[in-house]
Order: sequence, then structure tokens, then C-alpha cells
Amino acid sequence: MVNSSRKVDCVGKVRQTLILHKMIQNGDRLVLAVSGGPDSVAMTHVMARLREEFSCSLVIASLDHSIRKESSRDFDFVRALAEELGIEFHGKKIDVPQLASQNKISIEQAGRIARYRFFEEIRIDTGSNKVATAHNSDDVIETFLLRILQGSSLTGLSSIPLIRGNIIRPLLKLNRSEIMDFLASQNIPYMLDRTNLSLETERNYIRNRVIPTLSERFPNFREPTLRTIDLIQEDEKYLNTVVRQVYSKVVSEYEDQIEIDVREINSFPQAISSRIVRSILFALSPPDSRWSGLHVKSIVRHLKRGKSSTVLKLPNGLYFVKDYEKATISKFHDESETEYSLIVNEPCQIEVPEAGMSISFSVLINTPVQGNMMYDSQREYFDLDSLEFPFLVRPFQPGDRMIPWGRTRPVKINKLFIDSKTPRTIRSRLPLVIKDGEVIWVPGLRRCNSHAVGLQTRNILEIAVIHNKRF
Repeated sequence: MVNSSRKVDCVGKVRQTLILHKMIQNGDRLVLAVSGGPDSVAMTHVMARLREEFSCSLVIASLDHSIRKESSRDFDFVRALAEELGIEFHGKKIDVPQLASQNKISIEQAGRIARYRFFEEIRIDTGSNKVATAHNSDDVIETFLLRILQGSSLTGLSSIPLIRGNIIRPLLKLNRSEIMDFLASQNIPYMLDRTNLSLETERNYIRNRVIPTLSERFPNFREPTLRTIDLIQEDEKYLNTVVRQVYSKVVSEYEDQIEIDVREINSFPQAISSRIVRSILFALSPPDSRWSGLHVKSIVRHLKRGKSSTVLKLPNGLYFVKDYEKATISKFHDESETEYSLIVNEPCQIEVPEAGMSISFSVLINTPVQGNMMYDSQREYFDLDSLEFPFLVRPFQPGDRMIPWGRTRPVKINKLFIDSKTPRTIRSRLPLVIKDGEVIWVPGLRRCNSHAVGLQTRNILEIAVIHNKRF
């Protein structure tokens, strides 16, 4: 029998949540993630009653995990529920235990990955814009307690958000008792997963042993715990707003990697710098990826260290590389020498994609020397009468030397790189301009001591970096 003293208008409470948090708008198409259990069945009935009011259409997605013998029974139940309520149905069977074994992860983690991949697949295939899951406030508390015991950042302690990307959680302000009362009062059938009563998984132990014990000593602990989580979420929301505001000052995004200004990121407190690093990791990772605080903490520690060069191999095929005041997190780490060789036979503009540069060679006939022809690292001028085309443009090679401007003896170019703190990741790709075996210019770094323009110079060779994408 339903306890009328605590009977709650679940439909009204969900309506309030949808409106207050702007979860859906007119015309939305929602994928309902339905397992057949009480929470997802309650969500399906509530959303079916509200669909006309919110002018939204619904799709039911159900995944048979193949974990339990009864999973096919639950799958058929959800299909029948969809037919009863006149909702479009999409289902799929996946061998989650096999997926867990292949990827060497727990069945619980494999099931989560499979579910969210499937829901996203159905969202795209059906032209839907959101996925609704049936998490409730008890799930929020369970997750919060679990993450405390595992050790977690403030982000983890925020537990389960009402909205995350395309995912919404309409039942998050309802507790499990309210949901069960609603189903009983409406005589709505549902399926029970007996494995939820097991104490084998950590979440089930929290649910079936820890929370009942807490309730005996602190009968009203849920309400203050949820208030605490709300406060953490507000702090997290503010910190993430700050991160979005400063992100572009700290990082430069490219197709295959993200560069970090080491000095800039270290000017912020760790509460901000760690979130910037976490944002980068997720931006370069598959949607199902998870990053532990240990990875973030390790990267932040290396960013603050004075050591000039560091390489870390990270999960999901990523690499962290730090060189002086610049660091990168990328999907590759290539330590091999870059090879290219370009012959410049006449005035022109050449592309050096390996270095992200365009370099122009221009001839200025009968042009007097001007003051602005000095002190530009991206543009150099040479006496054309002492130089002739062709020129060779190739990357730096170990052992290369040049006589830099202002000196009389050759210096290893690698030493010039070290003195100027040129990152290692750039050195092997940076182009050198060479004439008859003599390095006459390292763009952006140094020119040679010969072929200088002077008062007697009449014809000038101008070599300039026109486009510098990355360096």
C-alpha cells in the first residue's frame, strides 16, 4: 500500500525540474534510456504524460547487456512498454562480459561504456538532440559517497549533474522512495534486477549496506548531503566559468595537439590550472574516456618544474611533452628526424608544411638599405651580388654549424637552439636556408655573419617567413 503521508506528485516535480533547469524546449526529440527497472519505467510514463505539454517527441532505447539470464526478458518488456505508450523503439544486444574481457576492464565499466555509446548512436540515427537517463537523488548520494571513499577531486564530488552535454536527468530531484510510491499508486509494472541486491560491486555495497547503516544513526542524512553536493556543484560551476574565460590565453589548439603556455598556466592557482589540463585531456580523448586525478596532478607538477624537457606517455594514446616555456599534449610523439629538401631556383614563395611555414624569396633591385631592414627575426636581408640562386631549404641535422652574426667562429646550431630555449619538438622540423653548404639563416633564430647588406649594396635578397602556423 502507498504511504499517502509522503505521496509526491512525481509528474509535477519532474515538470518543475524540466522548466527550472531549461532541460527541454519545444520541438525537442528525446531518447529515453530504458532498462525496464523502476526508475527508467517511471521516467518513461512521466515523460509520456508531459510530451504534449512540452511539444516534444520521444524515442525509447534499450540495451540488452547479456550479463544476466533475465536480460532478454527485460528487453522484451521494454519493447512492449514502448508499443503500449506509442513510442518509437530501438534496441540492441551486446555481449558486455566479452567487451570487458577484451578491454581488460570491469563489467560495470564496460556496461557503462556500451550504454552511452548505444544511446549516442540512437540519438544521431533518430535525429534526436538529447538523451534522458533515469538517475535519481539516491544515485547522486551513492556516487558522492563512493567517490569520497575512492578519493576524488571537487569535480568528482559534484556527483551526477542534471545536465551534461546532450544528456539530461529529469528524475534527479526525486528519490527512490518517491519513484516507487508513484509506480505503486499508478499500478505500473516494472522489472527487478536481482543483481542490484548483491554486495559484490562497490556501488551495491554503498546502496545496500552503507546507506541503510547511515540511515539508522542519521535518519535525515539525505537532505543535508544533497545540500552539500549542491554547494560543491555551484563552486565547480564557477571555477569552470573561470577556466572558459582564460582558456584561450593559455592554450593554442591544432588538429592533432594542444599547446600550453607554461608561464601563463603557472600564473593561475592549481584549482584553475588542473581544470585547464583536464579540459585538454578530454578534448583530445574519445567520448568514453575517464581521467584520474593522478594523471592531471602529474602533468601540473611537470608544468611547474624547472626541468627544461619532459615526455610523459599517457592513456588513450596521448603524450605530454614539455620544452622550456611551451608544453604540448598530443595524439602522437615523433622523435624521428623530419626529412624534406627544397631547391629554390628563383624568387618565389615556398611551403614547408613539416614546419608549418611559408617562406618567400624576393629580389630588390637598385634598392638602398633602409633602417627597417634590421632586427627582424622573421625577415632577413642579404647582399644579392655576393649570393646567387639556387638555395637549399632543409631541416636541421645534428652537426650543423654556422658563423652567427657578430661572431667569427662556427657555432653548433644545436647550441644556438639550447641558448635560445628552442623546444626539442621544433628543432628537427625547423628549416635552414643554405647556400653552397653554408647555413645563411635559421628563420626566427639567427643569420650568418657574411653576405651582409651595407651602404654599397644595390641589389638585395629578402628572405622572409610569410606564414608561421605553429612556431
